[in-house]
Amino acid sequence: MKKELNINHLTRVEGHGAVNIVFENERLKEIKLKFTEGPRFFEYITRERLYTEIPKIVSRICGICYVSHRLASISAIEDAFGAKVTPEIELLRKLLVVGEYLESHALHLYFLALPDYMGYPSTLAMAKDYPNVVKRGFLLKDVGNKIMKLIGGKTIHGENILPGGFKSVPSKEQLQKVQDDLYKVIPEIKATISLFDSFEYPKFNEKYPLSLCIDGDSFTLMGDNLALSDGTLFTKKEYELFVEEKTSTYSTAKYSTVKGKPFLIGPLSRINYHLDNLRSETKEVVSLLETSFPSDNSLHANVARAVEMLELALEGIEITQMLINSYPFKGEVEVKPKAGTGYGVKEAPRGTLYHKYTFDESGRCVSANIITPTAQLQAIIEKDLGDLVELSLDADDAELRKRAEMLIRAYDP
Repeated sequence: MKKELNINHLTRVEGHGAVNIVFENERLKEIKLKFTEGPRFFEYITRERLYTEIPKIVSRICGICYVSHRLASISAIEDAFGAKVTPEIELLRKLLVVGEYLESHALHLYFLALPDYMGYPSTLAMAKDYPNVVKRGFLLKDVGNKIMKLIGGKTIHGENILPGGFKSVPSKEQLQKVQDDLYKVIPEIKATISLFDSFEYPKFNEKYPLSLCIDGDSFTLMGDNLALSDGTLFTKKEYELFVEEKTSTYSTAKYSTVKGKPFLIGPLSRINYHLDNLRSETKEVVSLLETSFPSDNSLHANVARAVEMLELALEGIEITQMLINSYPFKGEVEVKPKAGTGYGVKEAPRGTLYHKYTFDESGRCVSANIITPTAQLQAIIEKDLGDLVELSLDADDAELRKRAEMLIRAYDP
């Protein structure tokens, strides 16, 4: 006997999606995860555009993680033209990323994921009984937003982020205010880690086939080299040689594999890989958790997000001090276009992001390739859903639907 379970609209996720689960003779037969990425044709839109226009265009791929798309595209542009920015510009970009992650992770943890574990349909419904928990989410999100507005020019799609640096830079007083805010939220982030560590996470999946993140001697979100969990290292120029994209008949998001296997990206992959590279204060907090890292439990991605917030807030405090000590500094270097191809890789909040552009001698784009986290997550989420369903065959439809949505939300696809 054949039976289907459909989740036609996934709620509390950053994008749009649906799930079709097919059973035959009371056994799982097929799972189709359908991520809806509208036909925006960003790679096509960038053709013949001047290099200065591209970051503005591609940042519209995502309103929440626009900083990642903007910085990945700028990195590729600077790579193509051989432009080198100053250490201060690099630090300012890293501080901007701190803001992006605080805002995005706070949004996901408190407003998308938390209601699942607190037994409420939404954060709004939870606010009456847990007002201080909800206020903490707003506080963390607000600090991230303020950093993005200060450095990027606006909270969303800030135009101050340019190839070569920034049109303007914060004052010493503004940087000091950022540092003060980051100090103030450290206890709130630690409380967030404790909260998500306190939940009971069912174990349902086996070891990941592979995981991927940017390589480095420290916890890093931008770089030129990447690492797989099997020990393979490769450069950003080799990205398309390892990450293979295919189209799907049932999803408008592409379907990606590495070495023919689904692979994990995102906060759990990053914390698993960089566990020994975390700051001592972060390591101390992690050592006291019930959640054990490295972990193969996808639901632990929420704890990993909270740990990343602490690591990045601590980094932000260090960065602001270095920038204050370097004041005054130039915020922009000259970028001279030339014919060539450039590559940009960045860890977006949801996972590794890849931008590649080829330019003519005038700096107009000839071709582009953008590989988003959503396209890379589809295969591994489908694998996890299969593991979950196999271990939940005794659950009724309502419970199975709830478990499936919780799992998908943990990825924040």
